[in-house]
Amino acid sequence: MSLHPGDQVCYRFMPEILRYTAVVESDDDHTVMLRLSDEMPPSLGSGGYLMITEPETDAEHYMEVIARDGYRLDLKRLWTGKRGYFRVDDAFPVLCRKVPREAPQTASKLFSGYGGELEDLNVPDETVSPRLWKMLSDMNAKLGLILERLNLEQEGLGRAANLAVNISASGIRIPLSEHADIGDLMELKMLLPVYPPVGILVHGTVLRVEEQEQGLYRTSMQFIDLADEVRDVIIQYTLKRQRELIRRQRNRGED
Repeated sequence: MSLHPGDQVCYRFMPEILRYTAVVESDDDHTVMLRLSDEMPPSLGSGGYLMITEPETDAEHYMEVIARDGYRLDLKRLWTGKRGYFRVDDAFPVLCRKVPREAPQTASKLFSGYGGELEDLNVPDETVSPRLWKMLSDMNAKLGLILERLNLEQEGLGRAANLAVNISASGIRIPLSEHADIGDLMELKMLLPVYPPVGILVHGTVLRVEEQEQGLYRTSMQFIDLADEVRDVIIQYTLKRQRELIRRQRNRGED
């Protein structure tokens, strides 16, 4: 799982799902330089995040854009691993139910506008009062948050209990009060604790069940038919969560 000068790779500017091509110009343990093709995301720039995929090995490289000079990008490595391998522990609202195999399966999806951009706060022209424009923009942002909250409530996530989870883009392990059999198909609704919160619906196949104390069953599932946009949200969440844990450990070490 490594990049080499001259390799042609595919990349995505997170959280977009469109893929572009580039050529690796240089690579070391910490940084990578890419030469981009004529087609590239127009908003690509410093501070953004890329996911580079190796077609041969199915490995993924998650990177931060350090600088851009025309068709060249300087990138900092954040994480490298097999597709969907990176896992973290956390606790957040989860609803889980068993669904019959023969039942129509709802596609995985997002419940809220993850990745949505805020409205441009620049005043459109001199005929509009800047103060009025800012007030309207603030109202629009608050209305968007209210609508997202109502959407999450409608899906039942506003009342869901927090569960201790271990999650990656390939699967999840959660404690359930009801026993499930290996091979069962499960529907999960989850509220990822990012800002703003993101609700997702996914399906998983039960791989392992371990009985615990207090009548709980630690149930491991593999996600199936995961949409690219849902998978990217989970990847970004797990990486953000891991950075938070590393930062806390460093702060404790400095105390």
